[in-house]
Amino acid sequence: MSASTQAADELCVTQSAVSHQVRQLEAHLGCRLFRRNNPGIELTEDGRTLLAGVSDGLQHIRAAVHRVRTRGQTGLLTVSAPTSIATWWLVPRLGRFAIRHPRIEVRIAAMENMPDFARDGVDLAIVAQPSAKAHLSATSMPLVREEVFPVCSPALLDGDGRLSIKDLKHHALLREDGYRDADLSPVRPELDWNVWLKFLGLEGEEAHGPRFSHFGLALRAAIDGAGLVLGRSPMIDAELAAGRLVRPFGDVRMMASTTFVALWPGALVDDARLVAMREFLLDESCGCELAAGPCGIPPSERDQKEREERSVSLAN
Repeated sequence: MSASTQAADELCVTQSAVSHQVRQLEAHLGCRLFRRNNPGIELTEDGRTLLAGVSDGLQHIRAAVHRVRTRGQTGLLTVSAPTSIATWWLVPRLGRFAIRHPRIEVRIAAMENMPDFARDGVDLAIVAQPSAKAHLSATSMPLVREEVFPVCSPALLDGDGRLSIKDLKHHALLREDGYRDADLSPVRPELDWNVWLKFLGLEGEEAHGPRFSHFGLALRAAIDGAGLVLGRSPMIDAELAAGRLVRPFGDVRMMASTTFVALWPGALVDDARLVAMREFLLDESCGCELAAGPCGIPPSERDQKEREERSVSLAN
């Protein structure tokens, strides 16, 4: 189906009517907007310039309509986030947001990838981005960068409250099956038990144990004593503090290759509800030692290497 035919179907007019309107617009502007190929058409440079401006204008119109429609209503604000950070980091903090802003109704949408703000009705999105690309801008704010390390139930420790690295081969290693980030095609190495076995000096060993489609399921199994899981701080900090999980190998850790970032559409940058949520997320992330936002930056590659070398010495 050609582009003009698709446009005609969406506008409920004939294809010739669309072509006529395009010719009139080109005559009014005094330039060509499309280059007619055989087959198909493509935008000229002028066409691309006009498209960018029109798209930006429509986004502002959409935002204005949204503000007018919701001004006298509940103040609904939709925030999307991957299930893991929504469950273990964002949701436990919402009570504090409600106390500060009782007139703002928050809706949490679990989305693993970047949403389409207009199509999905999302006002602010939390997504995982490669740490090298995570930066502060008018429409983005880094929040936290995970640390990854093995954890297990205290029930798995021996009578002296210990667990040897060599004992790993005797325990189930609980895994997230095929975890992938929106911007990264390979599985994140810090979440791969086989990478960890090599990192801990267990050359030739292969990970074995149940696989789970989601981090929360693997974490639940670990709390119940089914095996060890690669914990992700700050998501598991509450479980560690409560004693439901322990770090059997002390300070051994890896920094995550991604950073959780808050994103929002430019047209909503001054929306009062969005401003309130951004300020709240900034306060909450700055209160975390893994903050990656304006009050802190992810460790440099050199810092990370030194940290990992220190972890290896502790492991040995």
